[in-house]
Amino acid sequence: MNFPPDNQQCFFFYNGKILPLNKFSVALTEGENIIYEVIRVKNSTPIFLNDHLNRFMYSAQMMGYNINLDEITHGIKELLKANPVDQRNFRLMYYSNENGATLLIYFIPSRYPTADEISTGVRLETLNAERHNPTVKFENKAIRAIANEILETHRCYEVLLVDHDGFITEGSRSNVFFIKDNELVTAPDSKVLGGITRQKVIEICNTLQININFRCLGANEIKQTTGCFITGTSPGVLPVKQIDNHIYHEIPDLVRNISAHYETLVEQCIINWRAENEDSSNSK
Repeated sequence: MNFPPDNQQCFFFYNGKILPLNKFSVALTEGENIIYEVIRVKNSTPIFLNDHLNRFMYSAQMMGYNINLDEITHGIKELLKANPVDQRNFRLMYYSNENGATLLIYFIPSRYPTADEISTGVRLETLNAERHNPTVKFENKAIRAIANEILETHRCYEVLLVDHDGFITEGSRSNVFFIKDNELVTAPDSKVLGGITRQKVIEICNTLQININFRCLGANEIKQTTGCFITGTSPGVLPVKQIDNHIYHEIPDLVRNISAHYETLVEQCIINWRAENEDSSNSK
């Protein structure tokens, strides 16, 4: 595992302790039935932290894990104090085996969309694959390996998963929204891992009174759609310019509008985090 060479990435959190990076071992990240969250940090602020932790604790409950939420929150705050960063993702993960429990928080290599990708959109490809128990965020190494191979060999940004009935559910590491007949179409909650960015987009659409049809789009319907975007921790709200052989010749204003509202929520999150932590420091 390669970590960025800059001297800010000097520590990680492991089972209650902040440790120097030279004590990090890839073996710590290897285990079975791992639950995890990838959380974006911007201006040393964990974006939508409470939403991520709520989902993490739900995954823990579904897996039968007993996790101390206060320890996680403390670990994240301590790690960010030790590693102030402009923008990077960290991974929060937990698993338990005969050797005991592992709670690990560490920064990971992070790729965000370029200005050109945000402006013109990205290219996606479809993959016949589906998650079992998609509402719990645990590692699916088989799907991830196949998706990574396609991303590398085909030079696309993301792959969309198509289930055995021919319906598109989600991306390998994102959620997807289509525009068809002047409404948004996205898979129902029961069919996907409900991404935090996806949740925020749904909230934005409710506020703007944009209709969402919660159903899985058939892969054979892609050519009937007039726009598409994916959502995720790193991409945010990112327009799509091509899926397989279908090309969108322009990015709809609706996508731009939703993206702008999402970025406003991110900036407000940073303001709130700073205010809350300044108040906490002043009260000590």
